[in-house]
Amino acid sequence: MKLRVIIKLVLIFIFTLNCKNALALQIKNLTVLAEPNMVSSLTKLSRIYSQKNGVTISVNFSSSTDLISEIESGEPADVFISAHKFWIENLKQKGLVDIYNISHIADDSLVLVTSDRNSKIPYEFLNQSPDLVSALSILDSYGSEIVIDHDGTSLGQYSQQLVTDLNLKQIKIFNRLQEDKNSVLNIINTNPQSYTILLSSEVKDKKNIKILSSFKNSQIFYQALVIAGDNMENAREFVKFLKTKEAISVFYNSGFIIEQ
Repeated sequence: MKLRVIIKLVLIFIFTLNCKNALALQIKNLTVLAEPNMVSSLTKLSRIYSQKNGVTISVNFSSSTDLISEIESGEPADVFISAHKFWIENLKQKGLVDIYNISHIADDSLVLVTSDRNSKIPYEFLNQSPDLVSALSILDSYGSEIVIDHDGTSLGQYSQQLVTDLNLKQIKIFNRLQEDKNSVLNIINTNPQSYTILLSSEVKDKKNIKILSSFKNSQIFYQALVIAGDNMENAREFVKFLKTKEAISVFYNSGFIIEQ
């Protein structure tokens, strides 16, 4: 009788241990949400982290507006990475993130670009590289066409603010609609006489474009936020990894600006 009791207790212990191990394996996964300009860097970093820590990472790339909608609707989300100040503040105010684990991981800047097939680039750009404010004023004097991303993206938020502050009069501004899945880069390749503002992280190793100017004082910085939920500990570890020298090197090689 005692032997049967002992065996039964051992079996219960083994079953409980296996359940705990199975549960541990189940939660060793992460869902990361980020904007499309981070595809290259986060794909590499997710692979590195997964191989080192045995964590399965799924990364969903879309505009900050779309990603916020996913978080609020209860879709799986553990880490949100964005430079969109409004949506970051929105998440904090709604109590959807761990406010004690928000990390600044990289910076970015705005650049003015056009297609390398543009045959009507103003002569002012031929022998010099004016700052972005001066460059936009030049395009304004020519009544040029410029495509601006919608404000649901970090790019759109900063570029629209810049153009609004300059109060340009003659330049023709076309705002990409949120439902338009065609990127602004593709739009100028289709319309080579037009211009657009992009992030420096978006133009890294890009072909068929000509960079005319940059705005290094735009102070665009990316924050990684841990989404409140059952997987916060794993999320915190991943965010911590994003601040390591290895991760910083990947961000730098992908075109982001690293704070010295």
